Amino acid sequence: MIRGLRRKWKQPVAYYFTRGSTKAEMVVQYLKEVLDACQNAGLKVVATVCDMGANNVKALKLLGASKRKPFFRFHNQETATVYDPPHLLKCTRNLFLKHDVQLKSEHVGTQLPVIAKWDHILKLYEIDKTRPFRLLFRLTDTHLNPTAQSSMNVRLAAQVMSHTVAAGLNALVSTGKHYMFLL
Repeated sequence: MIRGLRRKWKQPVAYYFTRGSTKAEMVVQYLKEVLDACQNAGLKVVATVCDMGANNVKALKLLGASKRKPFFRFHNQETATVYDPPHLLKCTRNLFLKHDVQLKSEHVGTQLPVIAKWDHILKLYEIDKTRPFRLLFRLTDTHLNPTAQSSMNVRLAAQVMSHTVAAGLNALVSTGKHYMFLL
C-alpha cells in the first residue's frame, strides 16, 4: 500500500501469497520491487511503515537500517523506516504489564527513584470503581487483565495508557494518597 503525504490518497500496489510467515529476505525482495515500481512511476518514497515483527526488523537491517541510522538507501534515495505507532502503543502497554519502569523524580519532589508499576493502575482502577462518578469510566476489567486476543486491541491499550489515567494517578499522588503506591 502506498499513500500520499501532501495529498490524501492511498493505493494498494502489490499483494503476495505466502505460506506461513514471510522470510526477511523475501520481504526485502518484495519491498525493492515495490520501491522500484514507485520510482519508475515518478513517486518519491520517503518512508516505509511496518510492525515490529522479527521478519520486518531483520528485513530493515538487511537493507542497512539500524537504531542509530533509521533509514536505508535505494537507488540513491534515502528512505526512512518507521514502526507503526499503534503497534508501538500496544507493545508499550504489554511490556508495562510485565516490567516496572524507573523514572527520574524531578517532578515528584524527592531524590528517591520513582518506580511506575502496572499495579498502580490496577489500584487506581479499584478505587475509581467504588466512586459514584467515575473518572476512568471507559476502563473495564478487560483493559487491565487483557487476554491474548484483547492484548492485540489498540483501542484498549490507548485507553489504559491515556492522559485520563495519568491524570488520575497524578491526582492521587497530589492529594497525599500516594502512600498506596509504596506497597
